[in-house]
Amino acid sequence: MRDDHDVDQPTDLAFAERMRRDLRDVRWLEPAEIRARARRRSRRTAMAAATAVLAVLSGFAVAAGGRAGHLAPPGDQRLSSNGAEPAGRAEIPQEALLDPTEVGVPSDVRLGDSGLQEPVRIDPLLQSCAGERGLAAEPPVSRYSRSQTLLQRAAPDKDQPGGFWVLTQDVYRLPPRAATRLFVDLAATMAACDTWHESRPMQWVGGPVTVSVTHTWRAASANFAGDQAVVLQRTSSTPVDVATGKPLDLQPSTETLLLVRVGDLVTVIVPASGLGFDLPAADRRAGDTELLELGRAAARRMCLAANPAC
Repeated sequence: MRDDHDVDQPTDLAFAERMRRDLRDVRWLEPAEIRARARRRSRRTAMAAATAVLAVLSGFAVAAGGRAGHLAPPGDQRLSSNGAEPAGRAEIPQEALLDPTEVGVPSDVRLGDSGLQEPVRIDPLLQSCAGERGLAAEPPVSRYSRSQTLLQRAAPDKDQPGGFWVLTQDVYRLPPRAATRLFVDLAATMAACDTWHESRPMQWVGGPVTVSVTHTWRAASANFAGDQAVVLQRTSSTPVDVATGKPLDLQPSTETLLLVRVGDLVTVIVPASGLGFDLPAADRRAGDTELLELGRAAARRMCLAANPAC
């Protein structure tokens, strides 16, 4: 749904952003999807469409303003006694999103969208595992949502235009009890899906094959920002051809995302691997520090828009 307040956003960019949101959960039968990047690759597929639109738009980039608020003190009880949403805040303002300058990686294109009744998207593979293990597979539905995707017109160290993806962020406004319950359900799902074996078809050299992939999830950090926060990492093994038992020539991969709650607002942030958040464990300390700071910045941004405000 188009935000009536975003009157200065060109129709073509709004259309491209809608395509991105519609395509990001598509399951592509390609090697990249097997490398545990179902969410990220689907977003990149949509980014290719966005880049095509950008090519005909002469240097447009969406600017953002806003001021960061202050984090609530630890232990602050943000829900009313009856769990109802306080009056006064409904739609999510642009200022509740991260500013591009807070990400730490340059970007010169900012696509955005807002909506109603959007499901909270975290990790489609984790959701699939939850359904297979008999847990509630349907994600909670938000009352309001706002999203952004940050891009670079050209990938670093490359000559050709790339529409290089930097970061995607979704902010959801949930009923207060659903917002807190989201993290409880996530912890239960991760406990049930600490290891999940998946078989699926894919296209490979010589034709279609069926492969087996093992996914594992872990909470790398928790409770470092806002009222609740977690760094969620998914590691996926090298896919193995079920018929031959031989691994394909693909490397294991790690996907990292960040969830932060402030009051009735929950944000899901998916950074590109180029930010250093998907480094091997031995080299991950710098990436972890940057990611935690990103989460704290996101919490400050949501603070003034949350119910109640910080």
